[in-house]
Amino acid sequence: MQGDRINHEPLGLKEKINCFNFYLKSNGINRLHALMPRSGSHWSELGMSLAIDLANGGDGEYTFEKDMFWPRDGLNSRRLDWRLPMGKCEDMYDRPSGPSLGQHLFYHTRNPYFRIRSAQLPNMKIVLQTRPIIVSLESRFFKFCQAKNIPSVTLQNEESFEWQRFLTDAIEFNNSWGNVLNWHPNILHVRYDDLKKDPVAGHKEILSFWGFDIPEECVAEGFRRARPDEMSKRVNSGQRQETYRLPDRTSYPAPVMSKDLMQSIIDRLNKELTHTLGYEYSMNTTYAFEGT
Repeated sequence: MQGDRINHEPLGLKEKINCFNFYLKSNGINRLHALMPRSGSHWSELGMSLAIDLANGGDGEYTFEKDMFWPRDGLNSRRLDWRLPMGKCEDMYDRPSGPSLGQHLFYHTRNPYFRIRSAQLPNMKIVLQTRPIIVSLESRFFKFCQAKNIPSVTLQNEESFEWQRFLTDAIEFNNSWGNVLNWHPNILHVRYDDLKKDPVAGHKEILSFWGFDIPEECVAEGFRRARPDEMSKRVNSGQRQETYRLPDRTSYPAPVMSKDLMQSIIDRLNKELTHTLGYEYSMNTTYAFEGT
């Protein structure tokens, strides 16, 4: 409980009590969505939020503001980290035309299991959503190249991206959660590629696992609205020039990394990855680099 070390703000007694209670009880929320960057979090969580809203009689609408897609009544997820008990969760988000945070239904994390601070973790219903590491890394590189606020990373210079640092993070994430799969009593492992092939069945399974009784037609409509073409309708021409949420890969269907770089990544994965989570890493493997 060292407080906000970035802004050098110590915790008061009330905040320390809030942090302690949060560690013990996690605000009473027992659902967790764990996944690496570029593994479908924004798409999955948007579609599920819309499905829940529709099932509850809402209109299932959402908007695009400040480089994010927002359900009408705000986000249903929260990061499982220090911001919540300190009351700083709202500071993460900036939505001009509506509430940033809606009803809290589940947590979201990109951390390995051992870095999460919550006594409730062994009791949570955890959905682990994965994608081949090499594909998520390549997608992240492509995203950074399209981000106007990261001009230093370019497609013309693959060394402008911190491949090895992000690869280390990915190995740590997969090894940690791969171990958790062997002992946690309430964990569901889903693969992003499988969800893309059948988003309705895949996300209906996730929602049911979390205890939501959502009609299949609501899930279908939620993910119809979360398709790229539907997302695109909510992004005006000015926003499109600035966002990386809808990357255009029509000219880049193949990996935008060199073969030497890919081989070096595969070599590290084969040496350091103790839990492959069902993925194979070799130069002979066919990876789907299309989409986001």
